[in-house]
Amino acid sequence: MHYGLTTVQIRKLAYEYAKSLNLKYPVKWDENKMAGLEWMRKYRKRNSNLSLRKPENTSTARSFAFNKTAITEFYNNLTEVMQRHNFTADRIFNFDETGVSTVLDTPKVLAPKSQKQVGQIVSSERGELVTFGAIISASGNHIPPLFVFPRVHYKDHFLEGAPYGSIGAANRSGWINAEIFVTVLKHIQKHTLSSKEHPILLLCDNHESHISLQAITYARDNGITFVSFPPHTSHRLQPLDVGVFGPFKAKLKIAFNNWHLANPGKTISIYNIPKLVKLAYMESFNFKNIISGFAKPGIWPFNQMAFSDEDFAPVSVYTSSNLENIPPNSETNSAALGPQPSINLPSPNINVEDLLLENNTIIDESIDTRELSSPSLLQDLQDIFTEICKTSTSSAVTTTINIPITPDVIRPYPTIVRKRKSNKGRKPGKSRIYTNTPEKNELEERHKQKEIKKKEQERRARTKGVKRSLLSRPKKKKVKIMESNENSEESDKSQISLRESSFSPLDLDEDDHEDDFNKKFDATPKNIKDNSFILVKFPKKTCIIYYVGKVLCHYSPKELKVSYLRKKPGSWSFVFPDVEDIHTVYFSDIAKILPDPQPQSNSTARMSRIFTFPVNLKKFNVQ
Repeated sequence: MHYGLTTVQIRKLAYEYAKSLNLKYPVKWDENKMAGLEWMRKYRKRNSNLSLRKPENTSTARSFAFNKTAITEFYNNLTEVMQRHNFTADRIFNFDETGVSTVLDTPKVLAPKSQKQVGQIVSSERGELVTFGAIISASGNHIPPLFVFPRVHYKDHFLEGAPYGSIGAANRSGWINAEIFVTVLKHIQKHTLSSKEHPILLLCDNHESHISLQAITYARDNGITFVSFPPHTSHRLQPLDVGVFGPFKAKLKIAFNNWHLANPGKTISIYNIPKLVKLAYMESFNFKNIISGFAKPGIWPFNQMAFSDEDFAPVSVYTSSNLENIPPNSETNSAALGPQPSINLPSPNINVEDLLLENNTIIDESIDTRELSSPSLLQDLQDIFTEICKTSTSSAVTTTINIPITPDVIRPYPTIVRKRKSNKGRKPGKSRIYTNTPEKNELEERHKQKEIKKKEQERRARTKGVKRSLLSRPKKKKVKIMESNENSEESDKSQISLRESSFSPLDLDEDDHEDDFNKKFDATPKNIKDNSFILVKFPKKTCIIYYVGKVLCHYSPKELKVSYLRKKPGSWSFVFPDVEDIHTVYFSDIAKILPDPQPQSNSTARMSRIFTFPVNLKKFNVQ
């Protein structure tokens, strides 16, 4: 039920249970308020079917989402598309993504028992993420995977050593988006030759990038039937999560650790990931794992009874809708917690016949035995006997019968009251056939509303920007210009003239210096040498920021490998960060070639790592 008890909690429950039953137990139990370790050991020995397990972290959303209603709806959608197209195993596919970081958990290693702390080398404290997208078929085959790198521009050398036929993409965050998913659909169509006459079934989750209008339109036009899983159920329904990604991650940890042992002192970068993924990919994406991944959730072979009531037990902790408004102290709520520990009944020494004669009550003895099985008749008889016992003048002695207390009375099962559904906010998702016409029309309408909202926000932003510029327009300064008597031929008197201008004589020197700087350090490929310093621009939504970098080498005629510096706060000096920031740069992103930094006279070792350039960079937003 996702609310398991630890050994300490079980020992406390055993103590409370024994105390409520007035059983004999060691005095030390009262001191510790729990059962002893010896009792726990023998309890586990008596119940050999119990074992100490490491549970998998399960969110409350996943716990509640995996319910019979949602799963039945998914199977109904699957049945509909199966009957419509008669898909075979080789035409059923599953696509999903998982993150591969440059830092993974290390495997267990042998170490002396006396050593308290054991370490294992990794690349860094926090790794850089590369998205890995896998595509498998119910027949046990697979299509070459996808790699999404955390870069702005994608390069072919990113996939060096990757599984043959893999496709690559780049995104600033390293995550998949709607445009990349359309590329995945084209990749699937290329390998499956899907069409409207020969369609395929694609199973995916409800990620936002998977259900864009562009992706659904391409899927409909190319014979790809798109069915989604219910939200938060992929850990039980998705074949890749069920049978493949677990072995894949285990093999990948071993591959990463082996690489560190073979390359001591080196770190794994995102460009090493495809080569290491290939080692784990070949061992984990095998026929056995893929077939079991589709069979366990009942997708292929199709089995709507793949999950039993025991699998849906975790959702039972949520109270039903008819109990949500019951006060916590009501009688109904207390009765639902379990049976009462004791009840009072008439003593068996009382003669029932005497009670009947005394109260002149006559009960027909010719009642058919079959009528006694009626619950209503039995209830009527019980009410009659209860009334007789109450009105009897004889001394009716009552006897207390103790009903055995169960552990759930001491520690009730957890109950959760879910909040009422609201019409506001995002609607809860469900399993859908997105390539059906109604679903596509709904996506189109949602897309139109989103575009209207986006245009309205842009209009408001423009209006706000115009108002701000009008209110904060800088006032032009009045500059006094003195005309010398010596240079004046027309007048012998000095004159003072006022004019509105933001011009300064110093600007002439800066402009001349800037022109000379542009001519001498023009950012052309022939002027960029290794170990030279450059100014690289990074366009943002509202501005452009610049970084100073040192050219390490030339990747290609259009690309450089650059190590970036950081500007020291409050100065125009630059230093290399503690963690190297090395990336690739296009020639088109280079704003300037900087002159060589000024040498530090009588500099120490620390000062020699500080760079100052003999050029004015104030007009650039340098970081």
